[in-house]
Amino acid sequence: MAIFLDTGFFIGLVNPKDTHYKRSAELLNLLKTGKYGQIFTSTYILAETLTLVGVRTRNNSIAFKEVDDFFKGDKKIARILRPDDQIENDTLKLFLKVNKQSKTKTVSFVDCSNIIFCRKRAIDNILAYDRHFNAWLSRLF
Repeated sequence: MAIFLDTGFFIGLVNPKDTHYKRSAELLNLLKTGKYGQIFTSTYILAETLTLVGVRTRNNSIAFKEVDDFFKGDKKIARILRPDDQIENDTLKLFLKVNKQSKTKTVSFVDCSNIIFCRKRAIDNILAYDRHFNAWLSRLF
């Protein structure tokens, strides 16, 4: 059993103004019990998290440090997956397919990469606040 962590979870951990701040802390405690097995995320999630934390906290250095700690430092939560050419190609294919079918909402490239990483690693669960993941994975929120 394994779980993949999406950007919203990390933003909720480090930004007290985020609507998921309290829930992310609760879920972190649940993850620490081992109930969901091995924990994964990706370099794409790190990049997206840092960018959005910067925008939403006005480049708060404390928030940046907390993100770094959760990804690589003392509070490291997950194993970080890195894309190879196959992951990037499969992600692009999924991104084009999903967004060709929808004229109202775009599923991000990063979200498509989450699905591809999960498929390649046989990860059935994702901790995400975005409902569109329900079509592909069991979502913890």
